[in-house]
Amino acid sequence: MNKLLCFFFTLLSTGIYAQGEANNWYFGNKSGVNFNTSPPSTVNDGELSTNEGCSSISDENAQLLLYTDGRTVWNRNHQIMDNADYFGGTGLLGDPSSTSSGLIVPHPTNDDLYYVFTVDEPHHENANAYPDQGPADANGNPISLYTDINGSIPQDDDGYNNGLNYSLVDMTLNGGLGDIVSTEKNMPLITYNPNNSEEIKYKCSEKITAVKGSDCNSIWVITHFIDSFYAFKIDATGVNTNPVISQVGPTLPLSSYRRSALGYMKASPNGEKILIAHNTRTYNQVGNGDVEDGGVYLTDFNPNTGDISNNIPLIENVNAYGVEFSINTQKAYATTTKLENLTLYQWDLESANIPNSIQPILGASGIAATALQLAPNGKIYKTNLGSSILAVINNPEADAANVNYSESTSNGAINLNGNSATFGLPPFIQSFFLNTINIINGDDDEIVTELKLCPQEDYTLFYDDLPGSTYTWYKNGEILVGETSNSLDVNFDTNTTLPYSHTYKLEIEPNNGECPFKGIANVTYNDKPVANEVNYFNCSTNSTTSSSFNLEDLYTDINPNLETSATLEASFYETLEDVENGVNNINDLTNYQSASLPQTLYVKVLDNETGCSNKALISLDVVVIQDIEITKSVCATSDTGIETFDLLEIKENVIDSNSNLNGIFYSSQEDAILKQNPIGNQDTFENTIPFYQTIYLRLETSMGCHDIVEIHLEIFDYIPLGEDLPEIIYCLEDLPRKITLDSGIPSEVTQNYTYLWNPSGETTESIETNEITTHTLTVTNQFGCSQTISMTIVPSNKASFELEVNDFSENNSIQISINEDAVGEYQYALNSSVGLYQSEPYFENLSPGVYDVFVKDLNGCGISKKTIGVQGVMKFFTPNEDGFNDRWKVLGKYERNLTTAKIYVFDRFGKLLVSLNGASRGWDGRYNGKEMPSNDYWYKVVLEDGRVLTGSLSLIR
Repeated sequence: MNKLLCFFFTLLSTGIYAQGEANNWYFGNKSGVNFNTSPPSTVNDGELSTNEGCSSISDENAQLLLYTDGRTVWNRNHQIMDNADYFGGTGLLGDPSSTSSGLIVPHPTNDDLYYVFTVDEPHHENANAYPDQGPADANGNPISLYTDINGSIPQDDDGYNNGLNYSLVDMTLNGGLGDIVSTEKNMPLITYNPNNSEEIKYKCSEKITAVKGSDCNSIWVITHFIDSFYAFKIDATGVNTNPVISQVGPTLPLSSYRRSALGYMKASPNGEKILIAHNTRTYNQVGNGDVEDGGVYLTDFNPNTGDISNNIPLIENVNAYGVEFSINTQKAYATTTKLENLTLYQWDLESANIPNSIQPILGASGIAATALQLAPNGKIYKTNLGSSILAVINNPEADAANVNYSESTSNGAINLNGNSATFGLPPFIQSFFLNTINIINGDDDEIVTELKLCPQEDYTLFYDDLPGSTYTWYKNGEILVGETSNSLDVNFDTNTTLPYSHTYKLEIEPNNGECPFKGIANVTYNDKPVANEVNYFNCSTNSTTSSSFNLEDLYTDINPNLETSATLEASFYETLEDVENGVNNINDLTNYQSASLPQTLYVKVLDNETGCSNKALISLDVVVIQDIEITKSVCATSDTGIETFDLLEIKENVIDSNSNLNGIFYSSQEDAILKQNPIGNQDTFENTIPFYQTIYLRLETSMGCHDIVEIHLEIFDYIPLGEDLPEIIYCLEDLPRKITLDSGIPSEVTQNYTYLWNPSGETTESIETNEITTHTLTVTNQFGCSQTISMTIVPSNKASFELEVNDFSENNSIQISINEDAVGEYQYALNSSVGLYQSEPYFENLSPGVYDVFVKDLNGCGISKKTIGVQGVMKFFTPNEDGFNDRWKVLGKYERNLTTAKIYVFDRFGKLLVSLNGASRGWDGRYNGKEMPSNDYWYKVVLEDGRVLTGSLSLIR
């Protein structure tokens, strides 16, 4: 208990932040990792593409909120925030080519507010142009591109050295997706001597880190420039723009910027140390050459005052870049290069001589020093430039030889699924990764945060019962109401699909004015590995009571991943008791001799990664295979001798109901022996040799013993029956004449077949009939193969029709109506039986007169004719005895259709000049023998059907 109390009081001074805020990483070329799962899972939904700097933040429940490259900010839906779009003209003042272009810091007391601190790349060719926009050469003359990065404006740089700035994000904006507050955006923080005309041109290095304050309700944001650290405090009132300045060596001269500005800076999780990497102290701004005189340095940090002191060089005369602490601040790490050789180093921070504790970590590949970043799972990850693998230090608290560094995904490295890493990883407030107590087994000598369970298992999370303390348990960020003891039972949920994970957190409030501390348990329930029941059958030509079996041949059937997985293993047992107790497993797997047949064994599949296992039955037996030959005959459907066979049906008949046999067809015996070129379309196989072909069916058990069966495919002779005939037209006027129907089979072979006509029932090769119907003929050969053709007799006849005339109108017309007894297809013409026919039974715009109407049967059964008159009144007449229009009359007289009509002519005063009947020759323009003058006159016509027509006419002389 003394050890626990000592540890307890150590933790009381460290404070706590929710670990879920660092669970989502976005970096590199659209790469992403989610630490809500165990192991971490790759995400490919990000939009960020950066060479170095990046930052991301999640809420307490580990749900993504926002991420940035220092210029543009994306929300949790991966949409650009309106007020943080660099190429949209609303961006922030960081630079993706800055080591730490951005760092997102939550407001200490307001969960809706977040600060985005941005650090620009302090480029010497921007400084050359100050206060104007760069780039410029050493003489201040504008140049079009940056000489060392071959970059342009605004794609690669905005042309200014913007230094350190901050912007405020309000998550209540944009419907809860958040946006930059316009009144608190790109707010400059002074990290240089404003009275120094050279320092103001550069402003800041590329380094930034953050850690909690000693009061638990404040955060220190720290950056560096030349030889000084600048610590800005954030508390309930916001950002204090007056930094605590600590001048601590070494000095990075401005003449060596921009390259001397490179390198990460990290605060230790416990807030007591600072690690800083300086890429170089000497950089040729003209020649662009880095001298390998940079280094890694360790300082002390006072989280109460913000002061930094006691600089300790850990390694010098290298190019240094990435740095990181282990979660318990026991070890420090850094990436450096020298002579283009990458080295990953470790230092023991508990050593009496920390610099001398330096040890290289074996296995790190690459030629470039890249970022290191502590993760919520306590591991440290490293990028490999241009690689889709994120390397891992699995045990950062161990000594160098035991840290288990790996670039293999089977040992903790993360596959980025086709996306690639670059130099940078997202930094976080280092206090997110404070020491934690062990609530999985209560042993603080080794902090364990991952717990893997199997179905139906229950577990109790716990920590010591510390007097006077308050215990609060959380599940996935939600308080578990009523759980206030020092232990919590975790039970298997039968309603949740496996695998599933929950994050449990215990917060212990000591109730003595000190900060609380916590324990984390990422509990994952994994499913049991697949263990399929397998029937193992050997082949034999006779019955047997014993056989030898190779049990390793069963691996793929038991579990498809057994042979390739590094974590799965299988053990075989003869009894259920042995498999349950894990004893007396079978040793000789390749030559197991059965005791009797059939025999049952048991297999246990263990997943060493999850610790879960599963078991299944193995049935051993022998299948007897006998040699046979099969002939499959079909009737020919064409004269080619090529037909379609359903080989699956043949295989069913061969295998019968023996499910222990499998069969595959091959075109040749050689292919069947070598198991090559199997027939693919087994249900629609077409023979390639006309009328007769042999193929081969290879029968085998699941373990490969086999026999080959010959399958003979036979096609009977083709019946040379004609094709279905088109419709045969029969004119009803020809009844009772009969027509002849026949099979179309050549006369010299008609005797080889039998015939059946339907509906007549006749059995001759041809028949005579006048029955209007469809006649079918079925022809059968000696093998019982039949073919059928159809012949349809269709009736037709000359048309019988009626005429309807619309006359005495502006649009005279004739309508033709076909009578019901007419069954043909017809066309129509006027005045000529050989003229142009039309499909419509209607004629219009007809002049008065007599018309012959012709109706033609399109099936060739003849033409019908009727004559009809279209009546009308002459509009004018010229009685000059020239033979044209000498008399005025009613036109369209046909037969006696106007005989009884009464016709009257009047002058314009209503005087009757003449009265006529419809059969008269008409009016000659005289009254009482006297010629009437040219003028308009009026008529009245009374027709036979009672219609009365009136109108005017013109007499023209």
